[in-house]
Amino acid sequence: MDFELDEEVVMIRDMMRRFVQKDARPLEMPLFNEGELTQEQEADLKEKIMEQMGLWAVTVPEEYGGEELDMLSTCLIEEELGQTFVPVEYGDIPPVLFACNEEQAESYLEPAVEGDRRPVLALREPGSLAPDSWQTTAAVKGEGYVLNGRKLLGHKPRDDDYYVVFARSDEGVTAFLVEPDAEGVRLNGKAELILENCALSEEAVLGEVGGGLKLGAEYLPHQQVKMGARYVGMGQRLLEMSAQYAKDWVSMGKPLALRPAVMRMVAEMAAQIQAARYMVYHAGWLLDEEEDAHHQANLVRLFTAEMIRSIIDKTIMVHGGTNYLDREPALRMYRNLVPDQALEAGLENSRMAVANHYLELETFLQEA
Repeated sequence: MDFELDEEVVMIRDMMRRFVQKDARPLEMPLFNEGELTQEQEADLKEKIMEQMGLWAVTVPEEYGGEELDMLSTCLIEEELGQTFVPVEYGDIPPVLFACNEEQAESYLEPAVEGDRRPVLALREPGSLAPDSWQTTAAVKGEGYVLNGRKLLGHKPRDDDYYVVFARSDEGVTAFLVEPDAEGVRLNGKAELILENCALSEEAVLGEVGGGLKLGAEYLPHQQVKMGARYVGMGQRLLEMSAQYAKDWVSMGKPLALRPAVMRMVAEMAAQIQAARYMVYHAGWLLDEEEDAHHQANLVRLFTAEMIRSIIDKTIMVHGGTNYLDREPALRMYRNLVPDQALEAGLENSRMAVANHYLELETFLQEA
């Protein structure tokens, strides 16, 4: 692996860094106070990404209408975006949509790539993160399906958004493309989707019936590495916040920065972040070289998630405990973005995958 970044890659990183500092971070306090950005603020950020920076849909493969930026550059973009909790769209289309047939692509995939419509994944359910315990069902009725259940959304949908709903059917978990104005579809608050006898035709099935959890599986390593890069950016922001606070805050006549406990925590944070960063870069390089990166991607997913949880805990300790959360929006928002329950749901799969790589667990399971 060459540790020298290409000039073009550095240019993309620096461009995104300036955007985050100049355009995204100034919106953090309005977002924290109001709970969401205005449509005008969202449109302004999107316009700058699309028109001024030309970075829209750069992660989408060319065969689906995107620019297909290399993975290392994508990691650098994600790392910079991790240094703000303001949600910034850059046309990073969920790979599940690549399973659209020709007719579906015209109505859903192409508008998403062009930035005209936004897909909203409806995966998680209240009190249930694992597919085995999902309660949303898809029952066959005539030549179509009827959906019933509740799904948690990652953000408040806009009027032109559509849903990709994952529901349990007789054949397994099936994904459906659902319009927001479909009968039996409504929102409960800002981020809960309610499905009550929602009737869909068989044309609404995305991919194969029962194959919902396999959609986009070939892109799973890419998604894991991108998430790892985002966590690295979050960690870097929290490290900088902690260091600045330790230098500025004076207790008992001297700065916190002179206390050995604070020194240790800051040093450990820096080491964890740097280790995670190069794990991410290495995995991104492997993907660019078209190497099998499944194992490395699982390591990245495992290590970076554990890293960001540790960084958040240390940042809270440097700042004097959980009471500081109410006074520092960035720390509170980052903590909300990576709750322990959500982390553990994904981490357990990564732990098992990494363990299986070394222990060859299938052999023991077959013998049992």
